Amino acid sequence: MKPQSDDDLLEIFSHARRHDREDAPAWRPELLERPMQRPATPMRWIPAALVAASVIVVAVFFTHAPMHEPRLSEALPPLFESQPGELFASMEPSLMSFEAPSDFLLPDHLNPYNP
Repeated sequence: MKPQSDDDLLEIFSHARRHDREDAPAWRPELLERPMQRPATPMRWIPAALVAASVIVVAVFFTHAPMHEPRLSEALPPLFESQPGELFASMEPSLMSFEAPSDFLLPDHLNPYNP
């Protein structure tokens, strides 16, 4: 078998090199000596936007603030207006007489009874 020639590859690469040389920009050393221009960015508007937003927030806060604070006795709910009586008397059934529905499954010596 005869080895294939790489002549066609040499021609392809030389064509690519010529094409790159034609498309490359011209060398201009004067561009290296002048000061570099800063690109225009929207970053210069960020401080102004933050100031505007903070002014809006402060304005909304002060316009929606209550004009006067209510007295503490008016603000709290009535806590001790019920009739005096036995503590925890309204809790039914009593916590001392509670029996779980599964107590009958326990042996008698494990089933606690409080007299």
